[in-house]
Amino acid sequence: MIHVLVADDEVLERKAMLHILAGVDTDESIAVREAVNGLEALKLAQESKPDIVFLDIRMPGMDGLGVAEQLSLLSDPPIVIMVTAYDHFTYARTALRFGVFDYLLKPASTEDVRSVFRRALHAIAERRRDAARRMADQRMAADIQRALHADICKALGDGTVNDEDVRRLVAFRTPSQTDASRWTCIAVVAGVAKGSGKAASSIASREFSRFFRALAERYLLIDLGLARANALLFVPPPEPNAAPAATAHVLIVVSEPDIGSAADGHAVALATAQSLREQIGAGVERFSQRCKDAGGIAVWFGIGVEADGKAKAALRTAKIAFNLSNAERPILLLSSPHKLWQALPSTTSISARAVVWLQDHFMESIGIEDLARELMMSPSHLSRTLKRELGIGFGEALARIRVACAKDLLTNGASAKEASLLVGFRDQSYFTKVFVKMEGLPPSQYVRQLQSI
Repeated sequence: MIHVLVADDEVLERKAMLHILAGVDTDESIAVREAVNGLEALKLAQESKPDIVFLDIRMPGMDGLGVAEQLSLLSDPPIVIMVTAYDHFTYARTALRFGVFDYLLKPASTEDVRSVFRRALHAIAERRRDAARRMADQRMAADIQRALHADICKALGDGTVNDEDVRRLVAFRTPSQTDASRWTCIAVVAGVAKGSGKAASSIASREFSRFFRALAERYLLIDLGLARANALLFVPPPEPNAAPAATAHVLIVVSEPDIGSAADGHAVALATAQSLREQIGAGVERFSQRCKDAGGIAVWFGIGVEADGKAKAALRTAKIAFNLSNAERPILLLSSPHKLWQALPSTTSISARAVVWLQDHFMESIGIEDLARELMMSPSHLSRTLKRELGIGFGEALARIRVACAKDLLTNGASAKEASLLVGFRDQSYFTKVFVKMEGLPPSQYVRQLQSI
């Protein structure tokens, strides 16, 4: 439904406008409200959030230009069309400054009103398409972030980590490529001392993985002074039958501009390795004491900090520190104390353009050759670029977009067969296989989970 507000202090003018609008042939029904002055128009617009507002300039209480100025400040301002009997350049110039869509002179003809109204409807349709695309992009970005996060946690459990996966997550979280290129990795390696007499009867020896993960997820960023920073925390899930001497790897990724703001309330980056050492070192001491209070009296810590944005190096350094540590003395090592920040090469916008095209064509039978032709590049070059910039290839990117759309359809009552066909899968069994790979469960079980919530 299209919501319209007509504001004019003259009754006949309002009725004439309503009569003209009622004769416009539209795909959606139109609901029209009236306001007799500027103050009432502003109140109704703030309450009902109309899509289109027709404003007379000369009105008591507050003139149309004043209303237009206030409406332009809304987070989602309506399309405003000014209507006046005064053909004055100053009015038009002021109206343009407030983002007014068009300007009608009284007495406006029926065709003039309907023409500007149709153009306003077209603009609304464009806004809605843009909003839907942004939401779809956000959902896809969230899916990619979750997948990368899970991959990093798995890698940490294996004692390795992919720097490129971490860099991509930082890029997702930062507003610009410049900020995304400056980040620090803090790796924590914790474990129970082998052969320790105290360890045999401690909580740490029996349930180390579980209790350590819970404490790290809840308190580690707070203890390190990074609770308000743009930090990413990775803690692998505990192994099902972990040995008493199990080791946990934790990775914290912090964008450089926010470290200082978390520590002292000012957006001042840590300028030296020594200040970084003091902040992180004191924080790990606090967290170590928290673990002891929870019963982990024989837990050892090693901490590595890589200020050049290399997660793999930070983890390697933390392992070295762990071998040098004991339960009373957590060790902190900085792997590059003399070169604190280092920019990473910027990426192009090819992957962003590719994702937008896939959003528009994912329901079709397409391959990488179609996308390459659209972007005017070779399929092999495109494949390498997607891998470098997104971390996934064409097939997985297309599958994630299709599955994300299928989830929306399933949520809104579509059957698995309908969703499969609508998002571009011709074989329902293959759709189910891809869905399980992406979501960890078949579509039918996904729907049952939704219904049980």
